Order: sequence, then C-alpha cells, then structure tokens
Amino acid sequence: MNRNYLACTDINQRPKNEDSFLVCQLLPVLGREPVTILAVADGMGGYTHGADISREALRQIGAALFEELCVSPALNNSATTETNFGILSRVLSDVLEQSNAYVRQMVKNNRWRKAGTTIVIGAIWKNGVVAANLGDSLLFHYRQQDQSLSQVTPDHSVAGSLLRYGLISPEMAAVHSGRHQLEFYLGCDRLPPDKPVRVSLAPGDLLLLCSDGISGSLLPGEIASILGACDLEAIGKKLIKLSCSNGATDNQTLILWRQPETATTIDDLIQKDTALQEDNSLEEDTAIQESGSLIKPIAKTIKEQIAKILR
Repeated sequence: MNRNYLACTDINQRPKNEDSFLVCQLLPVLGREPVTILAVADGMGGYTHGADISREALRQIGAALFEELCVSPALNNSATTETNFGILSRVLSDVLEQSNAYVRQMVKNNRWRKAGTTIVIGAIWKNGVVAANLGDSLLFHYRQQDQSLSQVTPDHSVAGSLLRYGLISPEMAAVHSGRHQLEFYLGCDRLPPDKPVRVSLAPGDLLLLCSDGISGSLLPGEIASILGACDLEAIGKKLIKLSCSNGATDNQTLILWRQPETATTIDDLIQKDTALQEDNSLEEDTAIQESGSLIKPIAKTIKEQIAKILR
C-alpha cells in the first residue's frame, strides 16, 4: 500500500454522489521521475447529470494528459524530451481548455439545460506541484517545517472572489449567499485568465485536494490543525467529520498527498526489485526459489515442443 496518499469520498446527506476523483502516474520519459496526477471534480446539473459529468470530465482529462505528456512527445521522435514545470503548466492549461470544450459539447448533445463540473488538478513532479482549478474545488499546501497552510488555487465562487479581493472575511465567506454561485467551471462560456500555479514541496509537506463539501464549511485554521497529524487516514476522517459537524450536507471528496523523502524513478524500483531477488536467491525454501526452480523445466519443455514442430 502506498502510504504517500489517501483518496476518499462520502455521499453525506445527498441522495447521490456527484463527485469523482482521479489518482494516477504518467511516465513521460522512461526511467525518469513519473508525473503524479491528482484530481477532484464536483459535478453540477442536478442529481441526474452531475455524477456523469464529473466522471466523464476526469476521463477526458486523464486521456488528454496522457496524450500531451506521453504520446505526442514520443511519437516518431527518437530524441528524449525532458519534462519540466514549464511544460506541465502549458499542458494543464491546454487540457483544461480541451476539457471545457468537451463538457460543453456533452451538455449540448444531451440537451441538458445547464450543467458542468468543478475541477482541481495537481501535477506532481520531483520536488514540486503545478496546480490549476475551475470552480470551488481547491488545493491546499501544508508546510511541515513551519506548520503553515496556504490555499494554492483560487475559489471561483462569488463569495470566494469577494474574499480574494478583501471585501469580506473568511467567516463571512462561509455563510455568504454567493458561496454556491460559480463564476467559472468546466462547461462555462469562458475560462479565467488564471495560469497554473507552481509550488515547491519539501519532504513531509502535505497537499489537500477537495470538493467544497470539505473546504466550504472549514476555516483555514481548522484545516491546518487537522493536517498537522501524522496518519493520512486519520486526517481524512477528521476532515470529513468536522465539516459535517460544521453543517456540510454536500458530497465530500478529498485526496491527501504527502511528499516523500526522495523521488522514486522506475529505474529505482527495478534496482530495488533486482537487489531483493539477489538477496532471496541466497536463502533456501523461499517462494522466489520455488518459482525460480520451475523456470528450467518449463524452458526445457518449450524447447522440446518447438523441436517436435520443426521435425
């Protein structure tokens, strides 16, 4: 089990879960650091369509990221194209634009009156993350060194905009009538001028991606106090429980990521696996030895079958 991340979702007091989430890794360059993709989407359009839109939006985003980061750079190209944060930022912007057009077309084809989904994405590579969002699904960064919390992505609700410009306080934003009115989301007429944000990550730092079922009812201080714990599962449960206690009734979805001490490449994993096999080969009566003992008889049988065919 990977202890560096946790993903969980809860239906809460709604009849259906309209949230979706995605956790995956892409390998743009063989043998180099992978790009870890974390994403949360909160579907809108009523109980009938919200779940479909959030799920299909993440499916489209995952396919577009794979195409942009892995397929396009490598197709008929023998040269190695190195990943960097500039490329990740450009790709996230392009993918959000493509996915917005995709969702708009899906809504139009199905003749849904008004529907869409929020989205927050974090692309983690080496010691940093590039983040982008639309709507009120947010990404937070908790720095382990000084135990500080920062909201990385903007809240595109009316209340979030008022808060961002200093017109209301966080306490007022939590109860403002515009907290559920979104200016931007996947499926809207136009996208904001916001560019993806890059944040450096130190070992032990935490990232929280969540729908407004979590962040909408929690103050920054409450989130920070919970993220200071060590166990990711305990953190997830506390965030869900406290947001419910504070009055949240919407679906609740979150992803937690703890930055590891060192980045792991595919070569690292292969070397570790090779070393493990070499160590186990020195021990008797191990599972590896037992399975390894079958290799020669199987190989011999295959050679015999091939010889019969050639005769």
